[in-house]
Amino acid sequence: MWSTRLSQSYLQLVLSSSFYLFLILISLILFADTTLNSYTFIVMPLLIVEWWRSICYCQMIKGELAIFHHIRQIYWYNQRWYLVRKPLIFRYVVILNLRSRRNSQRRTLFLMFDSISPDDWRTLRYYLYQIEFNSMV
Repeated sequence: MWSTRLSQSYLQLVLSSSFYLFLILISLILFADTTLNSYTFIVMPLLIVEWWRSICYCQMIKGELAIFHHIRQIYWYNQRWYLVRKPLIFRYVVILNLRSRRNSQRRTLFLMFDSISPDDWRTLRYYLYQIEFNSMV
């Protein structure tokens, strides 16, 4: 078992906010002088709600993270999760597809390198590379 503390990733907040700002600006520019201009009042609130949901998701990713790599489970958000698929591991981002042991709820955990220390980031990536997915959970 390996564990660490996750802090809030400010880079993730900035990237998420920039993405939604970009979508809002593009929709304003594309719909500006067209017959679809009336749909701007529908698209804007939807994008703002989705932006708010992404900010809430980013703020949720903090606390304790523990990996039980021999049984393909993770402890995060005060419960244990099964790893559903092999993790996507990039240099600065790790994406984990999880399923709760408690209620079988599915969740995607998006971790960025600035949420933990550099040594813990290297160790996390090492343990995630070690997980074998020969059979399904």
